[in-house]
Amino acid sequence: MRFIPKNLGAEQPQPDQVQPWLSVITIGVTTGMLGILFDLSFAVLIFSNSLSGYLSAGIGFILFSAAATRIMVALMSSFPGMVSDLAGIPTAILAWSTGMVIRQLPTTASSSELLVTVIVTIALTSMLTGAFLWLMGALKLGSIVRLLPEAVIGGFIASSGWLLVKGAFEVLSGQELTVSSFLSFGYSVNPIQWLPGLLLAVYLVVITRRYRHSLVMAGSIAAAIALLYACLALAGTSLSQANTQGLTLGIPPLQTTWQLLRWSDLGQINWQAIGAQWMCSGTVSVITAVLLLMNVKGMEVVLAHKIDINHELKVAGSANMLMGLGGGILSFHSLGRSMLAHKMGGRTRLVTLVGAATFIVFPLLFSSVLTYFPTTILGGLLLYLGLCALLEWVYFSYKKLSKLDYVLVQLIWLVSGIVGFLHGLALGWAIALGFAIYEGSKRIRANV
Repeated sequence: MRFIPKNLGAEQPQPDQVQPWLSVITIGVTTGMLGILFDLSFAVLIFSNSLSGYLSAGIGFILFSAAATRIMVALMSSFPGMVSDLAGIPTAILAWSTGMVIRQLPTTASSSELLVTVIVTIALTSMLTGAFLWLMGALKLGSIVRLLPEAVIGGFIASSGWLLVKGAFEVLSGQELTVSSFLSFGYSVNPIQWLPGLLLAVYLVVITRRYRHSLVMAGSIAAAIALLYACLALAGTSLSQANTQGLTLGIPPLQTTWQLLRWSDLGQINWQAIGAQWMCSGTVSVITAVLLLMNVKGMEVVLAHKIDINHELKVAGSANMLMGLGGGILSFHSLGRSMLAHKMGGRTRLVTLVGAATFIVFPLLFSSVLTYFPTTILGGLLLYLGLCALLEWVYFSYKKLSKLDYVLVQLIWLVSGIVGFLHGLALGWAIALGFAIYEGSKRIRANV
């Protein structure tokens, strides 16, 4: 997904400077709250179905993981205003992977066994991806990801976008996306559950392509939440009724501030189910490296200043290896969040640290508010991310790619959506291998 903006003012990154406290807090809280909203949608995506009873714990787990990574990246990055967060594409793959892990567990497995195995799957992906990123940075291989065919990257991103659309459908309707559930969707599900989310997603897709201002996203989401509650009030629906009808998260106060694992839980891990997801873990690692490179290059465009990609790879790698060891979820440099902080004037590490503190303070002091947070808004955010990925690589890429590359992108994501996600990944890696062999043979023939 190409997020590199056009026609933004080129400004040199400045060393940490003293800013008024009010400015620091305002910018930090704004960027932090926007990150929280998207991370809540990722929590709902991962902790659903068999894990829905652990959503409260999952939200705490994800928010505190994201806060820890933000702090580490803020302190270690060469750019003072760099902000990290969860990303839609790797998280979509990870959510699908954890869902497959659950399906492979025996029916006799307890809910705690499900949870422990899922958390270990997430933590191992963080740790392995972190090791991969750090090794690339240490060996100064930051540019090697450019060698991966664009058609394969586009196919993987479009496939992940489809996973986000499917996840959004499940959040909005409470049903798995199938042909029958889609055809009956309009009359079997209360419109108040899905229509606001659908409208928000479509609006965000249109408005963010037309207007590049950093606060458009935050303002649109805040307005959507206010408008939804105003409609509920006009309809005479109380907060307790909205909770009962499933229109809000309806969770108890957050049950955890960090880890969901104890040493005594390790005996409950199903390593066979985790091992079966090796292809997903490898794909997450490579996709993360590609997205990290794109995000850092995007910041270079904004700043008109070179950023050491190999150093940033080591920063993200170190942070995620530590997160994996601590049982945390993968996150890395975010172009959107970093741009938002930069355009608001937040170009110091202190602003980023305030944003990270928001992730900690909010669940500790305002966890009861999450009970009444509209589920349809979270589903709309997931749908927005999925539609952006699909539009970028299924529609807009037609004029940017060669005919062969465009056909390969469509082939990979259609195989993922129709046959199976792992089949799409396998096809993509087979195409990448084919390209590598072809390019290698060309060079050999040229040297003969």
